[in-house]
Amino acid sequence: MPYIPPNNRPPIDEAVDVLAKEIADAMEANKETAELGSRLRLAFMAVARYIRDSESGKPPAASGKTQDPAQALARRILDIATSYGIKGGWTGELNYAVTRLLQAVPYQLYKRGEWQEPLRYWIYAEAVGALTRTAWDLHAECADDYIGNGLCGVFIDIKDEYKRRVNTAYEAAQIMKSGDCYDRTTFRTQLVPVIVNGVEGYQEIMLPPQKLQ
Repeated sequence: MPYIPPNNRPPIDEAVDVLAKEIADAMEANKETAELGSRLRLAFMAVARYIRDSESGKPPAASGKTQDPAQALARRILDIATSYGIKGGWTGELNYAVTRLLQAVPYQLYKRGEWQEPLRYWIYAEAVGALTRTAWDLHAECADDYIGNGLCGVFIDIKDEYKRRVNTAYEAAQIMKSGDCYDRTTFRTQLVPVIVNGVEGYQEIMLPPQKLQ
């Protein structure tokens, strides 16, 4: 759940933007503008490992960088979450930070002219691949405790919410533009236009069983 208190957001946003710039700079400099997933995965793991080690009472592994934006973001997450006084209270701040990073890197590449749009299906697929594989990696690396389960749960939850909040709207736009492809199954949904408080959009309805031609 990324909807953390408003006062906690600006310092995390600041750290996210620094990390997003580092990722976008590397992708641009190395002509790797399609490698969103691998770059995000490295950043996700760096943040998660720092949190895991810190919560376990171990010194976080040195990254070899003079300034490490991923570790700086992880420290910011932990520092802000201490105000809750709850073990594992950092999960909300981690969710917020990663959710913002998912948007910040594509936005930077779009603003630089490297991408024509900040969201296409392949961009979504790369992001979901990074989130999913990060959860798998953490499952393999972490103990079966509140730290490991919390970290894995956050990345899976972000993947699910990214689908619900972003990709569902993108899919609706593509269906209206290019047409649906579900016409050979008895049960399916259908988009219908709606206007809510003056805002035009689409709503998905569940159709009764359909007769197949």
